[in-house]
Amino acid sequence: MPNWGVRDPALRLGAAAILAVRFSTAAAAQEINLVALADTVFQRWNSTHTPGCAVGVARDGKVLLQRGYGMADLESGAPITPQTIFESGSVAKQFTAAAVVLLALDGKVNLLDEPIRKYIPELPEYERPITIRHLLTHTSGLREWSSLVAWQGWPRGSRAHEQPDLLDVVFRQKSLNHLPGQYYSYTNSGYALAMTLVERLSGRSFQEFTRERIFQPLGMNNTQWRDDFRRLVPGRAQAYSPDGEGGWRLNMPFESVVGPGGMLTTVGDWLVWSQAVHEGRLGRALTDSLHRRMRLNNGREIRYALGLNVGDYRGVREISHSGSTAGYSTFLARYPDEGNLTIAVLCNVSSATPANYVRRMADRLIRRFPEEPSLDTVLIDRTQWARYAGIYRNERTYAPLEVRSEPPERARALPGGWYWMPNDSRWTFELGAQGRPAVLRIAQPDGDTVIYRYASPRRWAPSVRELAAFEGSYRSEEIGVTYEARVVGDTLALTVRPGVVLSLQPSYPDAFTVRGSTVWFGRDRSGRVTAMHVSESRVWDLVFQRVR
Repeated sequence: MPNWGVRDPALRLGAAAILAVRFSTAAAAQEINLVALADTVFQRWNSTHTPGCAVGVARDGKVLLQRGYGMADLESGAPITPQTIFESGSVAKQFTAAAVVLLALDGKVNLLDEPIRKYIPELPEYERPITIRHLLTHTSGLREWSSLVAWQGWPRGSRAHEQPDLLDVVFRQKSLNHLPGQYYSYTNSGYALAMTLVERLSGRSFQEFTRERIFQPLGMNNTQWRDDFRRLVPGRAQAYSPDGEGGWRLNMPFESVVGPGGMLTTVGDWLVWSQAVHEGRLGRALTDSLHRRMRLNNGREIRYALGLNVGDYRGVREISHSGSTAGYSTFLARYPDEGNLTIAVLCNVSSATPANYVRRMADRLIRRFPEEPSLDTVLIDRTQWARYAGIYRNERTYAPLEVRSEPPERARALPGGWYWMPNDSRWTFELGAQGRPAVLRIAQPDGDTVIYRYASPRRWAPSVRELAAFEGSYRSEEIGVTYEARVVGDTLALTVRPGVVLSLQPSYPDAFTVRGSTVWFGRDRSGRVTAMHVSESRVWDLVFQRVR
């Protein structure tokens, strides 16, 4: 049952202010009933039998709406209210970044230039130094810790990971995904090191430092860190995922890892934070630092700043971040040119889509969107497209991409041999010898271009005899485990401990997919298999040497 009462007298507004916002702009001269709008957006969760979400809206420094939908605890029957405490997911990163910036303003660290090894010497020395800014902008090249522990046989949720577990696996990595500053490659490992940096430089726990320097000064009285997942938190929503049978199952983050995420908070506290950053209440220098976008080694500026995406939505400037941990899913966005319109959504269900909910609210609350330029497109020549069909291999991650003989629905042809895709990426193909497919270049909306090499005309279908060549033991010292590869029936399977069996699905010659990862095998000049490689979006080429 919805509950939108606000207990804090400082946040109470008159009924008219809560229920409606009147815009004076001629193009949008209308009354927006915020409660009715929110009821429509969150209708899926307006139930006493489902988890749900809390939503908060503020503009011009005034809270316009705080409201809850669904249940905070399905076992006890506690509803979600504006005071319900949720977990933030990666929206927490901007707070971790703010803590580092505060130390920089204190003169304790040079945010731009200093290598992180100056303060965390346990980190290996790589070809080029990783700076603190690299950590905060996902340009360090560090591998994702949660992917590494998953390949140790213990994915998040299967074991209670502690901060030392995270640091141990990060410190063992002898290689990076890429040179620092070369690419944007999202990784929680960098923010775990940033949290450690704060503790070492301040001499206080991360909990204490952020409480004294951020939460208390701003009046964020309902915010803390889940640095001990065993600690009781009154008013916290339990997190859920669909059970596959029309019901729900608990999906809580049983780990004491913070910095990349792990913030416990409310929509009201997020509204306070958004306005404080906008007004520069912790210092204009901090606000400017958080909003400064990163520039890569090649000079290209990316959308990611310090714990924030600084971009636009439908042509309107937007500063935002999403979050997802276990069953919690969140999104916080503000629109500085719209009276710092802020929309905060916190959900306790993994199947929620909080970014979608925020944008649906923004579609009605933003006064005027600029006209979007129309693309010069035509229908795709299907005969020409069919020439490109096949399996392509990502040059960075070896991930396969299947191009079917029929173009994707809604895709269009652009001038110059490019194709527009519904996700706003642009594709172009290059043909090689005898007119055969050779290269696919995908220009991403963020300005990055990813190259795929043609690998095979169709999905690989190896025989049992061909699969037998991969049988053996493969060891990685970087994560400290050995995998056994065995043919089971007509499938190649990997095992790392009892009860963990990964069945590999063939993709292109010598390459397989499993659990969102690509596994491929290397051979020596004689054709003998010598190594197993693992890649995914956040781990590029983790090598397992064949030991038997």
